[in-house]
Amino acid sequence: MNNRWKNALWVIPTYGAVALIIGYIIEGKPVWNLVISSVIAGFLLSVFIWPRMEKKRLAKEKKTQTNWEDNRND
Repeated sequence: MNNRWKNALWVIPTYGAVALIIGYIIEGKPVWNLVISSVIAGFLLSVFIWPRMEKKRLAKEKKTQTNWEDNRND
């Protein structure tokens, strides 16, 4: 199992639990629409959005590192 799915297995229940607790504190009862939407948001973030952001960040760092090395050789 790769890191993307391992992170998802931690993030999804965490987002759901936090939403359940916050909904219970604010409304006095669980707000299931909030819990379900938070679980979906956690899934989308951990599986799709964060890996893309990480990939872009690594590419930018690699490009910057290459530029530094090129400037040293000049």
